Amino acid sequence: MAKKYSAGLVSRGFWFQEFKLTNGLLNEKKSFNEIKALSDEENIFLAVSNSRGKETFNEVKRRSTSLDEELIQLFPKLNIANQKIVNLIAVMLLNELFKEFMIEVFQEKVHQQQMTLDLKDYRAFFSLKQRTNETVASWQEYTLNRLGSAYRTYLLEAGLLRANKAGDELIPQVLDSRLVDWLVKTDRQELLRVFTGGNG
Repeated sequence: MAKKYSAGLVSRGFWFQEFKLTNGLLNEKKSFNEIKALSDEENIFLAVSNSRGKETFNEVKRRSTSLDEELIQLFPKLNIANQKIVNLIAVMLLNELFKEFMIEVFQEKVHQQQMTLDLKDYRAFFSLKQRTNETVASWQEYTLNRLGSAYRTYLLEAGLLRANKAGDELIPQVLDSRLVDWLVKTDRQELLRVFTGGNG
């Protein structure tokens, strides 16, 4: 059965501040219905329109819901760098194609100590997926370019990439031991290996 891939990330931001705010409210025992009301009535996500506010809320709700209560409670105890990694982990849990990019491209780069990422790396990844998946094969070049740009933005905002004209530089982050423990305990070693280059 063919995998179901989505290009939805082209319209969704990294939204770290929104994700952080949502987790903070969850830790204050606010319900998602209460957070939605705050978004609708007080625009707590500072959205440019009502529809964008609804889209932002729905996405950060999905991200927070993809985690468990233990990680939500750990979240505010982590430093900013690791909080951004948690946001990225949530995106990987929700988006199979992005997760595969992180495993097949980012992890492999770190493993091989090839610490640059450029346009041809994104193109090669999507080209492979086009040859093996009908859904990706049906996407226009415009969509693939936008998706590659979205992936790059996510990595930049997650602190895993530094913009450079000669090829963006990979910046591996050291994961908090408590986050490592959570990934192991929840049987998500494949995501842990993304950040270690396949080691550990």
